[in-house]
Parts: sequence; C-alpha cells; structure tokens
Amino acid sequence: MKKTLIGLFFYLLMLPVLARETITIVYSWTAADGPANYSRSLIEEANHQQNKYNFIFDTKPGAGGALAANYVKNTPNTILATASAFFVRPNFYPNESYDLSAFKEMYLQCIAPMAITATKYKTWADVPKDRPITIGVSGSGTTTHLFAAQLQSRYPQLTVIPFKSTSESLLSVAAGNTDLHVAFLGEVDGWKDRGLKVLGISGPTQIQGFSTLAGQGFNKSTADISVPFHLVVPATMSDTKDRKSTRL
Repeated sequence: MKKTLIGLFFYLLMLPVLARETITIVYSWTAADGPANYSRSLIEEANHQQNKYNFIFDTKPGAGGALAANYVKNTPNTILATASAFFVRPNFYPNESYDLSAFKEMYLQCIAPMAITATKYKTWADVPKDRPITIGVSGSGTTTHLFAAQLQSRYPQLTVIPFKSTSESLLSVAAGNTDLHVAFLGEVDGWKDRGLKVLGISGPTQIQGFSTLAGQGFNKSTADISVPFHLVVPATMSDTKDRKSTRL
C-alpha cells in the first residue's frame, strides 16, 4: 500500500496544483469486484495522508475495460485502475477498444492468479464432457476470457459467456445459471458457504492448497497466466516533476 501511494503521489507531480483538486480513480469493471475494494482503500489512505487533493472512486464497466480506458484518455485528472485485460483486449478487438500507445503505466500494484470455480461440481471428474457447459468471464477479449479458453481442448463443448465483471459472473455461477466461473482467490472465501469450490488455479505453484491447472493436465500455458493490477494514465501526461510537491 505504501509503495502504491508513492506511485500515486508521483502522478500528482504531473498535475497543476490547485486547492483541493479532485482526482478520480476510474475502475474498469463493477464496484462489487474485489479489486475495486483495493482501490477504495487506496483512495481512503491517500485522502488521509494529504489535503491538496480529493480522491474519489468511479466505475465504467463494459466492453472488456474499453469504456473506462477511453473515458480516462479523454477526461482530465483521472487515473485508470485496471488489470491485464487492458493489454489483451486491443489485440482481439482493435476497432472496438483503444490505442495502447495512447497510455502509459503509472504503477504496478500486484499480480494475482485466477481460479476456475463451480458450485455444481466438486472436481474435474464431475464436469461432463458429453454435453454443452458454460463458463462466465469478465468480458470478451479479457485475460479471464483467455484463461477460460484453455479449457476448450479438454471440453470442446464449452461456451464462454462474457459478463461486465467477475462479480456478475460469480453471481451467475452461484445461482446455477452458468456451470463454471473464472474468479480471483480473494473472491472465493466469501462464497464458500454458498458451495463455491475451486477446481484449479493459474500459475506454476499451488496456493492455499489449490492445485494448478497445469498440474492437472491442462494446457501448460495456464502456468504462465496471471493478472497484474495496475494504474494507467494517458501518454500525453507530462513527466515534468515539481520536487516541492514531494512533501505530499
């Protein structure tokens, strides 16, 4: 958190200093997502540590993060809080996304594995191969979409269902409307009492006792897939630094 705040304040050096100027952190998915809570904590701490800027939180879900990215590109004093889908989607939907060169990374917050979860099934042995099944992801052309697609070699009748966020997809699998869900481990704890089970995770090693998909015979590329959460700003933002502002 401390390092993230330092990165955030570094961004502020690029902004004109006005009395209690408002800076908006724009999250690419819905306010109910776990990473959204991290952004809220960041904002609360940033507002507590200084009085030159008023940070607020906003969400612009939709189009795999493209709506939020384009909003930040065209709106002064905004910071994009997003994930690896920011880099993935333009490669699949170049005409419906944004130009990556129009942005620059401000700060990498963390890197997290993804998990395949279900309420209908306890293990992969329970997942049927002889009929259509569905898996929910946080939008088309996102990292969760890519991760879900790795299952199709073993389950060719698998259909990927895009939602606006992982939280919406989570509600769908909990209600039994979809069969599988791409989640983040931080979301799992709060849903264990509703029967949510982890069938496997991305990455090269077990975490919290959950086995990797690569270790269970799925595509080895799942060992290389992870999700970085980061802050992004428009590339047009000046790099000029006012060292007096480092006292923030």
